[in-house]
Amino acid sequence: MDRIKKVLTEFGLTDNEAKVYREALKHEEASPFKIAKLTGIPRTTVYDVMMNLSLKGLITLLHNQGLEKQQTKIKAVNPSKLRQIILKRRKSLAKLEVDIVDILPFLKGDFHRGKTNANFQFFPGIEGARKVLLNEEVQSAEFPTYIWTHLMPMDSFGIKEMNKAVSMELDKRRKLGTRAKNIIPLTDWTRHVLSYQYGRDKNYIKYNEFRFIENPVFSVNQEIYLKADKISIACADNDEAWGLVIRSTSLSKTLRSIFELMWLSATPVTSELVKSWGENEFLAAQKRKKYCVK
Repeated sequence: MDRIKKVLTEFGLTDNEAKVYREALKHEEASPFKIAKLTGIPRTTVYDVMMNLSLKGLITLLHNQGLEKQQTKIKAVNPSKLRQIILKRRKSLAKLEVDIVDILPFLKGDFHRGKTNANFQFFPGIEGARKVLLNEEVQSAEFPTYIWTHLMPMDSFGIKEMNKAVSMELDKRRKLGTRAKNIIPLTDWTRHVLSYQYGRDKNYIKYNEFRFIENPVFSVNQEIYLKADKISIACADNDEAWGLVIRSTSLSKTLRSIFELMWLSATPVTSELVKSWGENEFLAAQKRKKYCVK
């Protein structure tokens, strides 16, 4: 398709209208018979195209005598008319937009009908936090996972339960070959947890991709998981304990964009970095006492 034809069709002309209009521009005036012969469009079709172009203001119909079709000739209007039509459309669309915005609240009221396609569930107390953080869907490794985490203390739910959850997730990720993205503040506490879990299982760094931000301004006090359209938040911070699950495509997209922006500026946690912190004293003490750390 040549550029002129492409632009004319984008303007709103059909292929046949574009052909007839371009041919008409080449002549002072022309009969339907002549246009049909030059364009290869059947004469009966040319009559319909002529009427459409006339209604669009791009050609003028000339009549010698009477109103019979065979006596009708066409004369193209100055092509500048195309831009005049666009300017007129623009003004008309601006006015229409104002009117549409005015009635949208009424239309959206009918559309939403007091309902929402988002869902919020709040779970109070430490059991609420446990219900949100340790459920199978949150710990699932089948979907991309984006996490803001302060690496929740094991005493929140017990060492064995927390370690079991970590091991199960790593096992799933190892089998599926997936990784979770985690953003953490780098503090004495997060160093402790990373070195502890890495000491338990080297796959902790392999299948959990951690990046850190070492800045006192940055603080995370909950576990915030993003999976598809679901946001799961578990809090067990000082006197606060609760869980919250939100299903919202809109909110998930917003948080995901914030996460990705932070991810670009965060520093990767590597095995070498964790090793440089030395042996985890808590893990060493557990092993000396032959405490179950698996």
